[in-house]
Amino acid sequence: MSERGGHAEAAGGASGGWLITTRAAAVGLALLSAVNVLNYFDRLLMTVAAEPVKRVFALSDTQLSLLTGPAFVLVYVSASLLFGWLADRRNRRNVMALAVALWSVMTVLGGLARSFTQLAIARAGVGLGEGGSNPASLSMISSYFPPEKRGRAVAVFQACGMIGILLTFVVGSWLVTAFGWRAAFLVAGVPGLLCSLALLAWVREPGRGVPGNVAQVLSLRASLGLLRTNAAYRWIVLASGLAVFGNLGMMQWLPLFFIRSHHLSLRQMGVFFGPGLACGMMAGMLIGGWIGDRLGRTGLARSLLLCVVANLILTPLDWLVLWVPSTRTALVLTFFASATSVVYAPTLTAAMQTVAGVQVRGMAAAVFNLVNGVLGQALFPFLVGVLSDAFYPSLGAEALRMSLTVVIASCLLAAAVFVKATRVTAVADRTARIRLPA
Repeated sequence: MSERGGHAEAAGGASGGWLITTRAAAVGLALLSAVNVLNYFDRLLMTVAAEPVKRVFALSDTQLSLLTGPAFVLVYVSASLLFGWLADRRNRRNVMALAVALWSVMTVLGGLARSFTQLAIARAGVGLGEGGSNPASLSMISSYFPPEKRGRAVAVFQACGMIGILLTFVVGSWLVTAFGWRAAFLVAGVPGLLCSLALLAWVREPGRGVPGNVAQVLSLRASLGLLRTNAAYRWIVLASGLAVFGNLGMMQWLPLFFIRSHHLSLRQMGVFFGPGLACGMMAGMLIGGWIGDRLGRTGLARSLLLCVVANLILTPLDWLVLWVPSTRTALVLTFFASATSVVYAPTLTAAMQTVAGVQVRGMAAAVFNLVNGVLGQALFPFLVGVLSDAFYPSLGAEALRMSLTVVIASCLLAAAVFVKATRVTAVADRTARIRLPA
């Protein structure tokens, strides 16, 4: 594995010579986090607008899952590879500014769509732009902060994504209810264009390495080859891909579940469901970042145990959300399930960046996005839509509940793969190939 990693970074953290100034790092993290708010807002706006969009275009659940799943995600993860390659070679701040501007324009075009095909193309365009967000952002954050602080920095970045989720359900649902889904998409594109300009004006591009150990620029083939031979990275990425349905995949369908099975209105979704989901995720992210950094002081593998425990707990929690008869109880459980679904995310993301190494951080985040997107945000959510349509003749409105019950079992498989990832990483810890400073 390659964080010539651990030792080089430890030296840099001690000297501080290669780290960008604290002020510049704070400004960079703040604006990158603001971009992540918009990332999730624009991404999930289609989830909030799902029912009115379905009525306007007379869509099936399978077609609807294409808009929230493959039409967005497959382009998103493919674009991540391109942007990851660029992030390892070009100015990452400029890559981010381009990506934000692109997805904001495509969000606006989604509001102007006059057919299912046009809307699917617009959503694909949003995915194209948002594919640049994580590779460049995570690479920059990893350059701004040393390993012993990286989990908390990633937690702040990811928690701001949860603010985006909160705003989607509170503000987005209000916009859709008050002015229609088209107006909501038109309004949503404006802040991103402003953020793109702010990135260019105020964010400083951080360095990529340490004195005397400047990261060598690798070809695409060499970058992928380096990641392919990195056993700890491979297992971490596979486990994450299986686990991500528990948060982002479920998030695509839970609003419709509460509308169909608990008969909540769109306005009630914004008042009750959205804040519970988003606040749970924010709490989980911030607590998880702190726990992960503390666990990681004695070895990277130990911090990954948080991933195993969280996924084992999440499966029965999600089943309870789906099957308790009380709407109020289901909403309360949604808070705890959403917190559990992301409590390990900062630790996981920081660990992925640490084991990958400074030479391929952008590409590592891109492949991470690709696997997460294909499995957890496209394949599994699409399977939910297919199963829901298949169950509908016999179960009616309860078909979605049953299909989610079946697919959430993927979190158990994720827990098992995380066990393997922890063992492989422990071997690397023992051989001192990746070690975080105390």
